[in-house]
Amino acid sequence: MASSELPRDLILANFQVVTGIEDFDRCLTILESNQWDFEEAVKEAMPYQDCSEHAGIIDPAAFSISNESTINQNTNNNVSQHSIEFVIRWKEDTIVLTVPSNHTIGFIKEKLQDRLGIARENQILEKWPNSTENLIDDDTVISSLMLPDQVILTLSTKEITDSNKAEDARKSDQCEFIVHHSGRKISLFFPWCATLKEVKVQAGDVLDIPVRKQKWTNLPNVSDDTTLQECNLPSVYSVSVALSYNSIKTTYTEDDDLDGTDHDNCDSIDMIDIKDKCFNSNNQLMPDDWKDITAALSIFSDAFEIKYGPMHPLFFLGPLKDALDECFKGDVTQRKPLFIYIHNNKSIQVNIFCSNVLCSESIVNFLNQNYVNWAWDVTLPSNREKCFSLCTSLFGATATFSLERFEDDDYPIMLVITKVKSSLEISRVLQAKMSPDELFTALMGAFEDYQHVLQNEMKEEEARKARQMIKNLQDAEYQASLKADRAKAEQRAAEIEERNRLEKEAQRLREHQEQAQMEEIKRKEAERKSLANSVPEAPPANCTDNVVKFLIRLPGGERLSRKFYLYNTIKDLLNYVASNGFLDFEFKVVTNFPKREISALDPLLSLGEAGFSGQDALFVQDR
Repeated sequence: MASSELPRDLILANFQVVTGIEDFDRCLTILESNQWDFEEAVKEAMPYQDCSEHAGIIDPAAFSISNESTINQNTNNNVSQHSIEFVIRWKEDTIVLTVPSNHTIGFIKEKLQDRLGIARENQILEKWPNSTENLIDDDTVISSLMLPDQVILTLSTKEITDSNKAEDARKSDQCEFIVHHSGRKISLFFPWCATLKEVKVQAGDVLDIPVRKQKWTNLPNVSDDTTLQECNLPSVYSVSVALSYNSIKTTYTEDDDLDGTDHDNCDSIDMIDIKDKCFNSNNQLMPDDWKDITAALSIFSDAFEIKYGPMHPLFFLGPLKDALDECFKGDVTQRKPLFIYIHNNKSIQVNIFCSNVLCSESIVNFLNQNYVNWAWDVTLPSNREKCFSLCTSLFGATATFSLERFEDDDYPIMLVITKVKSSLEISRVLQAKMSPDELFTALMGAFEDYQHVLQNEMKEEEARKARQMIKNLQDAEYQASLKADRAKAEQRAAEIEERNRLEKEAQRLREHQEQAQMEEIKRKEAERKSLANSVPEAPPANCTDNVVKFLIRLPGGERLSRKFYLYNTIKDLLNYVASNGFLDFEFKVVTNFPKREISALDPLLSLGEAGFSGQDALFVQDR
């Protein structure tokens, strides 16, 4: 579809994304002057030499990699614009918006503001998929969220009250400056009463760049004495700073003495070293005698910033393998494609491309948000060989052979690296003969292609996680069953052990009781025998004088018969009864007529004195 056939609001939104022009009236003026021809309007806003439809895009099939990697054979140069349908629920209403994926969340809120009259800043879009809600702001590009083709959201609004305002004011008592410099990113915090000069001084202390030599991007163009509150900045503000190239050229001349006493400019000597290493007869941005690849890439980043300004892609400072790990290791939802920029200062188009295309704000913002960027300089033969050696080790000899065919004027070369399952793919090979719009479209197409790949991997990952969850649940249930079985077995063992212990205890108790009973029997038997020995002999059978005969009825019904002399004592009678097993402390001896207890009488009392004569009946009873 030609750009003239697209809705004008979509053409306007795409134009603002590509050119980075935020002035709405200026964008309208440029588009109307070009009869809403998108490409002509971009050319006017961002003039460039070659804007041919397919300039600079190379079929990555030429980089066919065997064994080590796989190349995406289906590269489509004419990348179609992918759109997402947003179904937004607001109270009882449902709003359906079809939005191109290269638009921002702010674009959706503007559409909702037009339809519902709800101010953009008061809108809250909730229930985002993939747990991305905390990562979303109005400047987030939709394609970076890896959303499905249809997204159902809920719209709510902020309740602006005095208490909320006070709470917001309390929480926003500081402004966070995110400062980008030479591939680094630092956060500095300032109270709202701080001035821009204080920001510059603190940034200079941290980054070792004097204020007079700082070149800022995106810092408000007002007096240094202006406070942050007067600048109306958001609570989190992103800027970039670099050492002004003009200050480098004027700081040191041939008449200056590097060994002299002018130590005030020592902070510029390091940058002069970079200039000496990189801006020489070959104009390379990377030295040829480096020992540490991270240090070499840091020099490249600093030199690139000096030459082309602070607005440039943030290059990953580390080995290529570490950059690949940064892109593709970890959770699927966090993966990004790798953008490799290969620089060659011998190319006649390198400066134009870097200044007008690669370092344009729209390209830089898109790369920094959606890619991990890694760079190399092949100006020197030694660095070219090292670059090819890295490509061979990671992508295979075929890819290296294809790179070797490029001439100096073919550079800069840009590669987009993706990873499908376990295989690396060179999904795009781009050259410098591209306009900002064409490069943006190519990068967007590569990014969206990779998002579709990640969507499939996310589905596979979710399926794998679901299977793993089921397996974990089954394992947990199995372990719980084993634990329950072990608990039952332990309980049974404990019960058996307790039963055995109780049985042993009962056995010991029975044995103890039996032993006590035996001892008691022995004691009673000994006592009985002792008592029996103390009982006087009975009168002869034919003796009837002074004799009393007792008929003793026992508790079991048995009877004893015994004669005693009347002078025998009560004790003798009781000892006799006891000698037959009826001890005094267990039994008592009584008479019925008259009713009296013999055991309670004086034991020394004689039987005659006790009133016994002739024949008497006694009864032995339990006490």
